[in-house]
Amino acid sequence: MPHYPNPAHAHGPRSGQTYSIIQGPTPQSSNFISPTRRRVPLVPYSPTQGWKVVTGRTQPLHSTVSFDYPGQARQGVSMRELRLKSNSTPIHGAGDPVLAHTGLQRIVFRILWPGYGHVEWCRAIPVVAPNGAPITRVALGVQIASNLARFFEKSQYEVPTSPDWMISPSCVRFEHLLLISLQNTFEDVWQVDIALDLC
Repeated sequence: MPHYPNPAHAHGPRSGQTYSIIQGPTPQSSNFISPTRRRVPLVPYSPTQGWKVVTGRTQPLHSTVSFDYPGQARQGVSMRELRLKSNSTPIHGAGDPVLAHTGLQRIVFRILWPGYGHVEWCRAIPVVAPNGAPITRVALGVQIASNLARFFEKSQYEVPTSPDWMISPSCVRFEHLLLISLQNTFEDVWQVDIALDLC
């Protein structure tokens, strides 16, 4: 039986780094209260061909949207809880119309999980309701959690290029995920900053 590393433990020189879309790899912040919580490296989207490779904007145009429980800044929100409790999940600023200032009708949501670059996940998420009301922070979190759940269902049958963040019942599972923030990483593309808590 093969041995797969546990993301909760250090493995190689990458364990102390995260990725900043502005600065590249940066030291991992240790601002998590839980000692078993680890940030998943963000793999920023970049087109591989076409005119956007040359002309695309790589600096964020829109502000990052954070997700926290009340009184627990920068700790994230359980994606499992977002799926189960939906809009009743207790999130700081739950009713805030977080993307109203952008003028966007929808965002392009991409998931690029470490070791699963070959698994395509690109979805349009509407951020304005049919009645014109902008999406709230909690409703956006529910949409993100639903996408991650479906991505995990699909990816558990894929072979990763690296076992470090392997999606499987014996390694990383959906219930381990915490939503930290949603970031505008390229043009109209948005991606999530995620942490794992394996306690």
